[in-house]
Amino acid sequence: MNQLSFSQAQAFVLEAARKLGAKVEVFSSRNSSTSIQAYAGEVSEFKMSKRAGLGLRALANGAWGYSYTENLSEEALTRCLQNALENASLVAPEGHAVLAAHPEPPHVGDLFGEGLSGVTVDRKVAVALELDRAARAADARVVSVPYMTYTDGESEVAIANTEGLARGYKSNYAVQYAMPLVAENGQNKMGFDWQFSREFESLDPTKTAINAVQKSVARLGAKMPTTGKYPVVIENLCMATLLGTYSDIFNAKMVQEGKSPLAGKLGQRIGSSLVHLVDDATRPAAMASRPFDAEGYPSQYLSVIEGGVLKTFLHNTETASKDGVKSTGHASRYSYRGTIGIDTSNFYLEAGKNSKEALLEEIGTGLLLTEVKGTHAGVNEITGEFSLQAEGFWVENGKVTHPLENFTVAGNFLEMLHEIESIGNDLEFSPMAGAGSPSVRVKVLAVGGA
Repeated sequence: MNQLSFSQAQAFVLEAARKLGAKVEVFSSRNSSTSIQAYAGEVSEFKMSKRAGLGLRALANGAWGYSYTENLSEEALTRCLQNALENASLVAPEGHAVLAAHPEPPHVGDLFGEGLSGVTVDRKVAVALELDRAARAADARVVSVPYMTYTDGESEVAIANTEGLARGYKSNYAVQYAMPLVAENGQNKMGFDWQFSREFESLDPTKTAINAVQKSVARLGAKMPTTGKYPVVIENLCMATLLGTYSDIFNAKMVQEGKSPLAGKLGQRIGSSLVHLVDDATRPAAMASRPFDAEGYPSQYLSVIEGGVLKTFLHNTETASKDGVKSTGHASRYSYRGTIGIDTSNFYLEAGKNSKEALLEEIGTGLLLTEVKGTHAGVNEITGEFSLQAEGFWVENGKVTHPLENFTVAGNFLEMLHEIESIGNDLEFSPMAGAGSPSVRVKVLAVGGA
């Protein structure tokens, strides 16, 4: 069967839908990626993948029907359209399903450029090997580098519907990550560092490897703290983990379903006056930037919490219609195979003016919290409660004295937002959490230790 191009397939489906009087949205995407790992001076894993396809969303009698295909022949596209319409007939109406043409999105900047153009496989392999080599050479206490990856990718997304919407964009990325294992006096520790860029040439694997080793070595000699309640500085990446873990409480669908502790609190104070929480898909050069969401709605800078006051939830078109507001541009669709949901983009706590060192001086004696673990089990998103395994450092007279291990921190996320007393200037995004934060000083957290 003759395969159509993406643009030809999109036009064919829309024309066929219009002839049937059907309302249809076409979401097409093409992705390619490379992933390389090295171990003990040799490439231990090399993966290349490509995936492309077209997903349909049909609106019939107030219900959505989904279907997708990776075969772009006219016969396959016709079957895909028929399947989407049939699936819509089997689903209960939602009452707020809308297919709309959105205004033109703002300019977000070039997310593609020449970042990976002309970069050979050999050069990518060299980055992975350098991450491994530099980490092993940085300190005699490095045992190995069990977690180390170079990965990159390119993607193309296009959205069009029978209401006249038609737009698309391209993006790329390159990421390097190193997590070495260090050992001393029978104690093993691991820390990590990473770098994200849309320009291959800006990657510095030696720097990333050395930073990862330094973070790992700093954890050696850790002790267990004494149980109690202490003032705490939560380091930027650790706070980003907590923000990412609780991001769903700002999801309008979760609120509407009664699964968020923020239900009924719009316009109310839910944090310290210092708290300015933002989601900004237009942020230059950031990892989750995009010109529009999965429904084609324009991306924007969105103030979620402003001066501690909850200003908005994250909406797609359906949840916005239910609440009688406009979409915030947070419709998500992880691939052409998926359905529409809601997700954050560049979700972060805005930076303050103080250095992390100044925050430590402010607490005098207490904890520097650098990592929390077990968020899949130790977090209750409905109540905001958490009890998590943690690592960090003991602080005495405003100075770090020694690392800490084998303890827990417990509290309530919303109460913690109220107790933020100072915010650092070291905003950083976490690759795992999908969120960013500067370091923050919190009045007190409960610590479970010896």
